[in-house]
Amino acid sequence: MIMPQVEILNTKREVVGKVDLAAWWGEPPSVPIVHQAVVSALAGARRGSSSSKGRSEVRGGGAKPFRQKGTGRARQGTIRAPQMRGGGVVFGPKPRDFSKSMNKKMSRKALRSALAHKAATDALLVLDGVAIENPKTRELVALMDNLDVISALLVLEEIPETLQRASSNLRWLKIVTTDRVNTYDVLGFEKLIVTKGALEALEGALSR
Repeated sequence: MIMPQVEILNTKREVVGKVDLAAWWGEPPSVPIVHQAVVSALAGARRGSSSSKGRSEVRGGGAKPFRQKGTGRARQGTIRAPQMRGGGVVFGPKPRDFSKSMNKKMSRKALRSALAHKAATDALLVLDGVAIENPKTRELVALMDNLDVISALLVLEEIPETLQRASSNLRWLKIVTTDRVNTYDVLGFEKLIVTKGALEALEGALSR
C-alpha cells in the first residue's frame, strides 16, 4: 500500500518538507459512523434542563372552582386540570439526559474518517510550528491570512498562552490539543491545521 504524503509548510506557506501519513488517511470515510458521532456530539451538548409541572404538582385544587350546575359553564372539578389556566401540563418536558454513547472503537473510526475527508479535500495543512510574539489578535489573524484561512481548527501539542489569549475572541478559529480533537469540530471548520508534532501524537492515539 502506498503511504499518503503531505507537505510541511511554515507560517509563510512555504514548503519545508514532507511527511508520510498513516495508511488510514487514505481510506474512504465511513459516513454512517461519522453521522452517529455528530449526532452523539450534538445530543451531549443539550442541557436537558427544561421542566414543567403536571396536575399533581401545581398549587391549588382543593375545592371545585365553581358549583356543578347552574352557571352555564362546563363542569370543572379542580383548577389543576390541564384545560384550566395555570393548570398542569400534559406530557410536558422533564429534566433528562440526551447523551448518546459511542464505544471507543467507533469513536476512533469516526474521527479517522473525518480526518481522512479533510486530507482528501485538500483541507489539511501541516505546519512545522505555530507561534506569535505577542498575545495580540491582529498578529494571529495576520498569520491565518498568510495561510489563506477563513475558518480552521488548529491542533497543537500544547497551547501557548499567547495563542490562547489571541484566539479567545475569534469564533472562526478554535485551538485544541491532540487529546481534545473530536469529529464534530473537525467537520465544523473549513480547514484542519496541525503541527508536525501534533500530527505524530494524533496518529499515535488513533492507531490503537
